[in-house]
Amino acid sequence: MAKSSVQEAKIQCPCGRIIESPGDYKLLFLKKELNEIDILCPNDTCHLRELGYIKFKIEDDNVKFESARFYSPFVTWNAGRLGREKALQILKEHLRAIIHEHIDWNKIKEDYKRRMREREK
Repeated sequence: MAKSSVQEAKIQCPCGRIIESPGDYKLLFLKKELNEIDILCPNDTCHLRELGYIKFKIEDDNVKFESARFYSPFVTWNAGRLGREKALQILKEHLRAIIHEHIDWNKIKEDYKRRMREREK
């Protein structure tokens, strides 16, 4: 019984994939012109695939975080499983950890500078 309650306290994608920690998500920096990082399900065959995003801007050579959120189907699925308060608490912790621990902001900034130099040519 204790094992199932531990299992239930974890985030899950509607595809069935349990997300043990914020490091499990896949991050994709494809929308470079929009300064947006997609948060993807770790399951490559997931029907949702994209679970959320992080938006930022670069000003005065500094990365400025703008917003981050998970999409409604992912949030609603977990709120139904864990209860709204618990799900929102865990999902906020996941976003916070992704932003502070799992994104190489220096690499993002260097990519931005390179794109700006190429644009000037």
